[in-house]
Amino acid sequence: MKSTTLGKHPMSIKRSKFYFMCALLLLAGCAHNPDIRTSGDNVDGITSKSDKAYIDCVKDEVQSYTSTYTVENGGKTDLFIGSTNPGTTDGLVEVSSTNGHSLYTAYQRDAWYDKGRLLDAAQACSRG
Repeated sequence: MKSTTLGKHPMSIKRSKFYFMCALLLLAGCAHNPDIRTSGDNVDGITSKSDKAYIDCVKDEVQSYTSTYTVENGGKTDLFIGSTNPGTTDGLVEVSSTNGHSLYTAYQRDAWYDKGRLLDAAQACSRG
């Protein structure tokens, strides 16, 4: 029978605990990405409106409760809600024209908080 000293673990248990903690830390680091574009709260689609008309519509819908910032970026227009930093912004609407169609994607951080007000605005403005 093998004897062990109380309070001391065999090396294989210590090693497995170490590997387990390393794996947890690695997963936690990979899972936390503050960029709003990696969030699950988003909608996308096609609008018949021009990029400017679409962004203006969304801006009118949400501007009453927060500040908005419009950024032109290489043929794409971004509407940021609250901040222009993708890691801290409350919402983002991206719109770009391709083959005569305007494509939009809207992202909202914590959409549950206001029942997806930005996402609803993005969808409503895409119609008509």
